[in-house]
Amino acid sequence: MVLVRATDVLRTVLQRHPQQTVVLIGHYSINRVILLHCLGLPLANYWRLKQEPCCINEIDFDAGTNGIGRINEVGHLAEVVASA
Repeated sequence: MVLVRATDVLRTVLQRHPQQTVVLIGHYSINRVILLHCLGLPLANYWRLKQEPCCINEIDFDAGTNGIGRINEVGHLAEVVASA
């Protein structure tokens, strides 16, 4: 199951890099699953979270709690889109 694999990897990364900033790059499906898990929402809400290509999601894991800083941030792409 995608949720189990995604959360296993996330747990491993958090254990290996405590108190560090880590960048993970993932497919929109994995992003959605991890975000739903962090928000405590069921996978039935999968399509309710929009994930654009190259978007940034920011999650703060602090002492076992999850704080969502950004979801689906694409402002950094404005110049790329404007020049296309």
